[in-house]
Amino acid sequence: MRPFFYLSTVFLFVNVLNAQQSQTTVSISNDSLNTLTEEKSKFKFFGLTQITFNQAYFENWVSGGENSMTGLLRIDYNINYLGEKNWLWDNNLILSIGTTYLSGNAFFKKADDRIEINSVLSKKVNTYWNYSAYFNFKTQLLSGYRYFKKDGEDQKEEISRILSPAIIQLGLGWYYKEGDLTWFNIAPLAARGIFVSQHYTQNLSPGKKYFGVGRGATSIVSIGASLSGYIRSNLMENITIDNKFNVYVNYINKIENIDFEWNANIRLKVNDKISSNLIVHLQYDDDLIKRLQIRELFGLGLSIDI
Repeated sequence: MRPFFYLSTVFLFVNVLNAQQSQTTVSISNDSLNTLTEEKSKFKFFGLTQITFNQAYFENWVSGGENSMTGLLRIDYNINYLGEKNWLWDNNLILSIGTTYLSGNAFFKKADDRIEINSVLSKKVNTYWNYSAYFNFKTQLLSGYRYFKKDGEDQKEEISRILSPAIIQLGLGWYYKEGDLTWFNIAPLAARGIFVSQHYTQNLSPGKKYFGVGRGATSIVSIGASLSGYIRSNLMENITIDNKFNVYVNYINKIENIDFEWNANIRLKVNDKISSNLIVHLQYDDDLIKRLQIRELFGLGLSIDI
């Protein structure tokens, strides 16, 4: 987490120095809320797009420095439908992908790689509560690698790819929705599957697992309960925070181990042209890795509303 903060600080200060050193930081954030205007239309479309590019260059800089380039693309869009007889269908797509390069490295490395689809079909019971069925899908787009040196040269070994792993979760329960700014989904009956390529499991050592999947297998399925939700709130004027979370309890195996995921997106709008964005993503999943996963991204630059 700390390297991202240090790099962000360097990008801000190095722009005012002029001793054979240059730096460019560009970030474009498109935040749109587009609702179809036809009276008969029941679709609502809204979301956020961000494109960030960071670049730093050093030459003969006595205090030291490392040339680098980073590009990030983040998409977070919702398509909601209000049907007849109080049926609701809410859908969300999240895509976050990025790459970084440091001088002296033989390879570009991933700065971020995530795709997630959420869908909730529900039937209204009263103003806020609904019976619901939900679907969640997560995977990555690019191959993941383990980097190492051999005979003094940079090497890499593929350890993951698109759909390996792929995580699918679905369940039945109740859906609470208060406008587009707050919702919760409670599913006392939920199933989750982790799917991987046999390419990564066929040569596992006895007792070893790949994302929780045993030797020669391609999946692991569990039954449990889940709680997920979303809350948007204003911390102060021009500062908003979006909180997304998911909690899953496995009824069959290690019920005492609670898997959770929390994603906070803090957005600061300085004026119509300048904004910043801080993402903090925490995840603990006993099947994936028995340690807390932390992801942090920070962006500062230009903002364009469409």
